[in-house]
Order: sequence, then structure tokens, then C-alpha cells
Amino acid sequence: MSHIKLDQIASDPSPTQRRTVDEMARIAESQTLEQGLLVEGARQMLQGRKKIAGLAPKGLFRDSAWDMMLELFISEAEGGVVYVKHIMLASGESAAAAMRRIDRLHDADFIARNADPLDHRRVIVRLTRRGRLAMIAMLKDVFCPEKDYGRTPFGYSPRR
Repeated sequence: MSHIKLDQIASDPSPTQRRTVDEMARIAESQTLEQGLLVEGARQMLQGRKKIAGLAPKGLFRDSAWDMMLELFISEAEGGVVYVKHIMLASGESAAAAMRRIDRLHDADFIARNADPLDHRRVIVRLTRRGRLAMIAMLKDVFCPEKDYGRTPFGYSPRR
């Protein structure tokens, strides 16, 4: 694998590199502390999901749609571009099963697919507004819960 040095990018950036740097700068300027915490939480959640999936029989603790949504949420926050092939590999499913999942997420308006303007052979996948809002709401519920100390999980009553 060849590595590109930072001074090479600065002196002669490719269109893909330029787009990536511009997107990363835009994201960095607009990101709040809370958004950063949610992204870090999503990253930790995805790492934990991958770890447990590696410890259990294949497919037992797998929800490829959720893994795809986490990947897209994290990548968007980092200013990255995600292609269909990447999201298929991240899902851990066969190509056909991953494409069915991508189709269902697209039909539910959680993700959008667009041709890459720099290479029309590739398809870029991103969260839609609806998908992003759903991810933020869920991650806030997990990582930034309301401070309601009187609230207990359903069906739970402490032993005395």
C-alpha cells in the first residue's frame, strides 16, 4: 500500500483529497461538544459490537443495518466518504444480503445513495436528515440520558 505524504497533498491534491479535506474542515467548524461525545460513543459502540461478534458464533450478535448506520454516522462526523462497497464489507454479510439491507434502509429514507461525481462507477452512501436525526436521538438516549434519577427500567424493582 502506498502512502501519500502530507506535503504531496498540499502541493498537488487530487479532487478526492481536496473534497475530503474540505468536508473535514466544514464538519470540524460546525461540530459541537455534544456531537463530538455522540460520535465517540458511536465509535465505542461499534467497536464493542465488533468485539462481541468475534466472540460468538457467526451472525448471533449481528445487526448489519445498525452497524451500517453507526459506520455512516461516524464517517460523516469525520468528514469521510463512504462507498457502497465499504458499507457492504462493514456489514459482515454476503454481498446480496448487504445490498438488501442497504435497499431497505434507502426505502425507509434513512440513507441516500448518489453516484460519485469523480468516478461514476462508485456509489456514495450517506445518512439522510431522517437517518441522522434517528441516530442522534438514539445515541443521546444511550450516552446523554436525562438526569431523572427517579426513573427505573421497565419491570425493575430493587430488592430490599
